[in-house]
Amino acid sequence: MPPGGRIPRSRQPVSALASAARGDSRARAACRASLHWLGACCVALLSWTVAGSAPALAGQLDYGAGLTLAHDSNITRGSIIPSCVNPPCAEWTETLFAGIAYAERSVDLTARLAAQVERRIFLRNTYQDDTVYFANGAAMWTIAPQQLSWAVEDVATQSLLSLTASDTPANRVNTNALSTGPEFTFRVNPTNVAAIGARYGRYDIQGTGDNQRYMGYARWLYRLSEPEKLSLNYEVSRVDFTPPALYPNFLRYEQFLRYERLSPPNSLIVEGGTTHIRLYGAEETNGRLARVTALRALTSESALRLVLSDQISDSATDLLRGVTSAASPTTPTTPTETVAAAPLTGSNVTTGDVYRSQRGEVSYIGQSGRTGYTLQGYALRVDYATLDQDYHETGGRLTLTWIQSAAVRIYANADYVKRTIPSLDERDTNRTSTLGVTYRLTPSLFVSAEGGRIERESSVPLQSFLDRRVLLLLGYSTRPLYALSRR
Repeated sequence: MPPGGRIPRSRQPVSALASAARGDSRARAACRASLHWLGACCVALLSWTVAGSAPALAGQLDYGAGLTLAHDSNITRGSIIPSCVNPPCAEWTETLFAGIAYAERSVDLTARLAAQVERRIFLRNTYQDDTVYFANGAAMWTIAPQQLSWAVEDVATQSLLSLTASDTPANRVNTNALSTGPEFTFRVNPTNVAAIGARYGRYDIQGTGDNQRYMGYARWLYRLSEPEKLSLNYEVSRVDFTPPALYPNFLRYEQFLRYERLSPPNSLIVEGGTTHIRLYGAEETNGRLARVTALRALTSESALRLVLSDQISDSATDLLRGVTSAASPTTPTTPTETVAAAPLTGSNVTTGDVYRSQRGEVSYIGQSGRTGYTLQGYALRVDYATLDQDYHETGGRLTLTWIQSAAVRIYANADYVKRTIPSLDERDTNRTSTLGVTYRLTPSLFVSAEGGRIERESSVPLQSFLDRRVLLLLGYSTRPLYALSRR
C-alpha cells in the first residue's frame, strides 16, 4: 500500500457512471441484466441436475401481496429534472408488489430465499413508471456428505448511482450479484480437513459496469476443539468487465488465517491476511485484510454484535456479504438470531471500481415483553482506486416496536447519516424518521399507515431538502417467513 494507506488512482469525472447509465441505454441494460441473471440461475439449477437428481423441495413456503399509496411533498429532493418545473414537486405513488419466502433445512439441502417484485406508478408523471426486483437467498446442497457440496448465493437490489446526488428513483439502479459453484472436501483425519472449491459469479448493473467473476480457493481446516476451528485460506479470482467498460479487468489474490469459535448463541470470527489486486494496465494494489465479527447474547432478551473490518473490496463482493446465510434459522425468533441477521448499514453505491474499506459497527437488540428495539451505530471510510470520490461516513439507526395487542402493532425508526467527500469539499447530513401503525383485520390481512420525514443538509448549494411522506398499505401475507417490505 502506498504511503498514507491510499490507493493510487487515475482521475475520472465523478458523474461518469451516472451519465453512462441514463437514457435508452438504461432500458437495454436492464433487459440484458435480467437475462444474464436468469441465465446464471439456470446454469446453477442445471448443474444440480447434471450431478444427480436435484433434491425435492420440502421446506416452508410463505407468500404475500400488497398495495401502497404514498404521498411525497418533495419527491425530487433537490434534484433538477424536466418534469418538475417549479420545485419542490409533490407526487402520489402507487405500488403493487408481491413476493415469496422459502426456507428448508434437511439432510441434503439447506436453503433460504426472500424475493419481491414491485410495480411503481407515479400518478403525476414526475418519474417514469418502473418495475423493480429484490431477492436475497442462499442454498447449500450436499451431494455427497462430507465430500461434495454445491452453493448458490444471490442478491438483487437497487443501489445508488451517485453518492453525491439525493436518493430518488432517478438515482437508483437495479443491481444483481450471483455466485455459485462446488466445493470438494477431503477429511485427512478427525482434526484436519482440506477443501478446494470454485465459484462462477456475475455482477449485473442496469448500465455500464457488468462483470463476470471466476474464483478458485483452497482451505486447510484444523479443529482445535468442538466449537473452535483454525483455517489457512488462499483465494484467487479474475474479474472481466463487459465492454464498454469504465474500469480495467483485474486479478485478485487473498491469503488469510481464520479463527472461529461457534458456541451458540455466541460466536467469534477473526480473519487476518493480505490482499493483492493486479489491475490490467495499471500498477498492483496491495493491502491488509482484517475482519472481526463477534456475537454475544447478553441476556435471554438482549444481544450485541460487533463488526470490524479493514480490506480491499468492490461493490459485488460487498453486496454478496449481505446475502442471507443458508444456514441461518428458518425465522429469527431470539434477539441473538435477529441481531445476527441484521444487515450492515451504510451507503450501497454502484461501481465497478475497487476500493479500500474500513468499517466499524455495533448493533444491539433488546426485547422486553411486548416491546422490542434495535440500536445500530457505524463508521465507514472508503478510498477508491480510480474514482475521485473517497468518502467518510458515520451513522446510526434506532428502531422501536410495540405490540399493543394481537391485532395492533406500533413502530418507529430514525436514521442518521453524516458523509464527507474531501475531494469535493462536500458535507451532507441525512435524517430520516418514520412512525406507523399496523392493524390486522385477520391473521393474514392487514392495513398500515405511516408518516415520515426525510431531510438533508448539504454544503452544496441547492442540495438541501425536506420531504414529508405519508403512506397507506393494504397487505396480505401467509407469514411467518414473508413480511411485506415497504421500500
